[in-house]
Amino acid sequence: MTSSLHVSLPDEMRAFVDMRANGESQYTTPSEYVRALIREDMAREEDRRYAIRSLLRAEEEFRRGEMLPLSALDAIDAELDEELR
Repeated sequence: MTSSLHVSLPDEMRAFVDMRANGESQYTTPSEYVRALIREDMAREEDRRYAIRSLLRAEEEFRRGEMLPLSALDAIDAELDEELR
């Protein structure tokens, strides 16, 4: 299901959108460009929420005394870095 959204932009922003969606770049229409920006923002928001949940879970584990040796934390950090890429 799709729906329309009318957005008013200053001339400078409209010119930028038109430049990005000129058919010569990866976007052929302004709608494609805006959808891509929104998808990227949604992914960043999900990553941010995941990081917050992970920190809260780690804080709770710390409070319960469930600490890991630093070598295990390094492995977890490397895994999180890989997932966030």
